[in-house]
Amino acid sequence: MTRLACFLGLIALTVLGIFLRHVDGTTAILFSFIGMPTLGLALLVHLIHRWRVGAFALTLPPSPKQSR
Repeated sequence: MTRLACFLGLIALTVLGIFLRHVDGTTAILFSFIGMPTLGLALLVHLIHRWRVGAFALTLPPSPKQSR
């Protein structure tokens, strides 16, 4: 899933680069309808992956005093 998120992020950055090189209406539409949704999807995929691995768990690891 991390590779998918990175790939989607690279697509969004490529569209941003095209937009910055040729600033006109066509590239603005391309960035609005392709670049931003792709970036949002990349962030969503990354957050889902991190959630599934347990990065947002509310439980704290046991302290060294409690493990004795």
